Amino acid sequence: MSTNELPPLQLPPSAGVSRRTVLKASGFGLAALFGGASLLAACGDDDDASGDGGSGDGGKDTIKAHWVYIGPENDNGWTQEHHRGMLAAQAALGSKLEASFTPNIGFDASTTQLFENLAADGNDIIFANTEYADLLSQVAEAHPETKFVECNGHVYTENEFGFYLAHESTAYLMGMAAALLTPNGKIGYIGAFPSATAYNDVNGLLLGARSVNPDATVQTVLVNTFFDPQAAAGAADALLNDGVEFLFGVMDEPTYLQKAEDAGVWTGYWNLDGRTSAPTKYVNNYDLSQFGTFYTSQCQAVLDGTWAAPSEAVLLDTPLAAWGAEVPADVQTQVEAAAAKLKSGELQVYAGPLVDNKGTERLAAGQTLDSQGAYAIDYAVEGVTGV
Repeated sequence: MSTNELPPLQLPPSAGVSRRTVLKASGFGLAALFGGASLLAACGDDDDASGDGGSGDGGKDTIKAHWVYIGPENDNGWTQEHHRGMLAAQAALGSKLEASFTPNIGFDASTTQLFENLAADGNDIIFANTEYADLLSQVAEAHPETKFVECNGHVYTENEFGFYLAHESTAYLMGMAAALLTPNGKIGYIGAFPSATAYNDVNGLLLGARSVNPDATVQTVLVNTFFDPQAAAGAADALLNDGVEFLFGVMDEPTYLQKAEDAGVWTGYWNLDGRTSAPTKYVNNYDLSQFGTFYTSQCQAVLDGTWAAPSEAVLLDTPLAAWGAEVPADVQTQVEAAAAKLKSGELQVYAGPLVDNKGTERLAAGQTLDSQGAYAIDYAVEGVTGV
């Protein structure tokens, strides 16, 4: 299977219901997974349970790796980008990597059974594209010979660690672009849950926008799901009716992009390139192509016998991707100059004095918060409402 074989962008069958509802209901399929009809969408042959070619120096000639996805591999968003990453690793490592994946896995006891069976099946390394917490970590503890890599994870042992994206700087740049493009700097954000991901999005948007317009604001609507076109449409309508001039979100489908386009409002996407959904009002998106490099490096380390779990989250650099066709060149230039300053450390996203939206000082003058600190953030800054 090559990286060109990913299914085209399309809405999954669950388009009319909450993604989290669908995922929680997905556990019933695990009996079939290890009985008759398999849910494993394998990109290789699973007959060799060891995956060990026996190089004799602690490394291996071949390995088995499995990806566990919270959503469908063609969800127009988060899972699709992880799946592209898996395919990139497979293309890079060829016959050395026997890769497979299981989509639509939610959060119940059957998830633990899935991880148990994957470990027992001889997978050398298992990736999860969301945090499964104890549902995964108890299995990792019971199978020290298996490596576990958990996206947005917070457990660090000899065979398990978490990784994520350093996206607070990306949000800052998106917010800066939004303020440069809009008269009043009124930004709308559609989020899922009040997590560090949402806080870094809204904080970054606000702080970037206020570097241009000190009066910029971010109005948030949380819809308690990453995939629900109806909920996203309702949130988009509410924000657009309130006069937001830039609409951003963390949804796994493009409903709000289309709403913004229809309303003539600038917009941007979290997970992938959504320019076709908003051809005249699209600004940019987070570039998640680094998943492929990360997954390849992890698998290569297992092959080499050098894999080791770090003691803190691995946070991947997350640049902006391609600019929309109508974004003026001077806006692009100013944002790219700020990106260079963020990369060099000359500019910080979180720098004191900084007050949260309840009036509490979080950073004193001269203090800053790095990406590891941002990964654990639990507050919205002053100027953000709704989260």
